[in-house]
Amino acid sequence: MTKRSFNILGLACALAVMALVTAAPALAQEPTHYTFVSFWSVPRGQWNDFEKAEAGSNAILEHLVADGTLVCWGSAYALVHTEEGYTHSDWFVSTTQSGIVKTLDALHDFARSQSLINTTKHRDLFLHNIAHGGKTSHTTSGYIRVAQWEAKPGRGEQIEQIFKRYIQPDLDAGVANGSVLMYNFDEEQVHTDAPGGYNLAVVYADGDGLDKSAAALAARTRDNPAAAEAFSAMMENAAHRDTLSRVLAFQHK
Repeated sequence: MTKRSFNILGLACALAVMALVTAAPALAQEPTHYTFVSFWSVPRGQWNDFEKAEAGSNAILEHLVADGTLVCWGSAYALVHTEEGYTHSDWFVSTTQSGIVKTLDALHDFARSQSLINTTKHRDLFLHNIAHGGKTSHTTSGYIRVAQWEAKPGRGEQIEQIFKRYIQPDLDAGVANGSVLMYNFDEEQVHTDAPGGYNLAVVYADGDGLDKSAAALAARTRDNPAAAEAFSAMMENAAHRDTLSRVLAFQHK
């Protein structure tokens, strides 16, 4: 979840050509979801203290799931590090914007804890989910992979259609078989980056889920190698970025 792309979801490549040449009927409207994401840069020597302090907010978030304010929440630490320096992230999802701000209010005192004050850098994203899926789960393990990408001018609607028609069904299958615990495909609700960006975040139950997604992408690419070029033409490839993090805590209602 930062500046927009997801190469695991390049499996859109598979049927991108068909999507471009065939007029697709209107897709069913999905329930609206919103996601708030926070990124933190924590000095390495303070990781244990930061993670212990973050766990102190879990009970608040669990209560907000129980009362229907939140759909899910999670926290993670980065496995692949970048020069931006963000080492930790946390997120929560609601069906309403009021649910997001209610959660921020509930975390107000926690946000002033010393462990957060000691971080060297911080940023937030407020996202509108174009698609969301997940299954009932509560865990302290797993992995979250996020891809960030930017659509070329005028291509955003095509990309969203391709995602819903050809990528989302595979993610729903992952939810059904337990390899995927949650996915979000989203754009910014409050723009802190330039418009035109998309994120795809997927929480996997374990490392096998990453391999299953890679195998699905490889199979679709073999079936339709020309589609990759068509899908690539829709986005600014130089802007593509991925992240991979280890889940510290996660819950989905």
